[in-house]
Amino acid sequence: DPCQTLNCFQDEVCKTINGVYGCACRNTSGHNSKTCDAIKTCSGSTGSLSLSRCQLFEAGYSVDILHLNNASCKGTVQNNRLVFEFDSNFNMCGTTMENNGTHIKFKNSVWTTDGIGVISRSGGLNINFSCVYPLIQCISMPMPIQATKSVIRKDLYTEGSYQISMIPYTDATFLVPFSGNVTLEVNHQMYIAVQVTPFDSNQVALVLDSCWATPVNQNDYSIRWNLIINGCPNPDDGTVAVMKNGVSTSSYFSFRMFTFTGLSNKIYLHCKVHLCLQASGNC
Repeated sequence: DPCQTLNCFQDEVCKTINGVYGCACRNTSGHNSKTCDAIKTCSGSTGSLSLSRCQLFEAGYSVDILHLNNASCKGTVQNNRLVFEFDSNFNMCGTTMENNGTHIKFKNSVWTTDGIGVISRSGGLNINFSCVYPLIQCISMPMPIQATKSVIRKDLYTEGSYQISMIPYTDATFLVPFSGNVTLEVNHQMYIAVQVTPFDSNQVALVLDSCWATPVNQNDYSIRWNLIINGCPNPDDGTVAVMKNGVSTSSYFSFRMFTFTGLSNKIYLHCKVHLCLQASGNC
């Protein structure tokens, strides 16, 4: 029995259309047949698009003839949906990357050529999808020099999300982060890592545009001390060193601890960063 091998889901029913067995939709109410109830998921350099298997079958498309831009990237059946995935760590599957000045966009398509569908009378299928991320962000440590990560999360049109963390380390190896609250003597060197996840370093770099300190937890406070200006150490502060910037998904800098004269003995760090496509060669 062909129906036994198809493993139709609860909302599907095995039937034949033009002599071909497949899993048809048991209930068609609420379906968006134009996009086959497409669901997009984005996280850093990875993305996926899932389509309703029963709607594809009823439109005349067999699951084994659909693919991403790279024809070797086929979909996999997960429950009642056909899922297409790309991952820059393993296979970009023909994904293209664009930078429009304000956002980074990862673009791909699910498609097949005209006339391949089993019973389709509308030609080939072509569904484009993209993952979009804002380029520029500002991150602040929520408390004065401490080991807990400060995370910023952005969801853009429910498509893409990423996280930026600012972490203090004990030395220039950047192997051991501080644990608990950090109390540091004045003139002692402080090491800071700023990292973005879950992008692939081969595709995206994190660039520190500027970093500064304030005596209160407010990034636009009128009293501030600049540490990094336009990606370079503040020339008025000879203790600042930018060790790595715009090379990978992690950037590193250091400075000697200080206090604001006549104000709090605590400092709060802030950085303005942007994402850069490695392929541009301008990171």
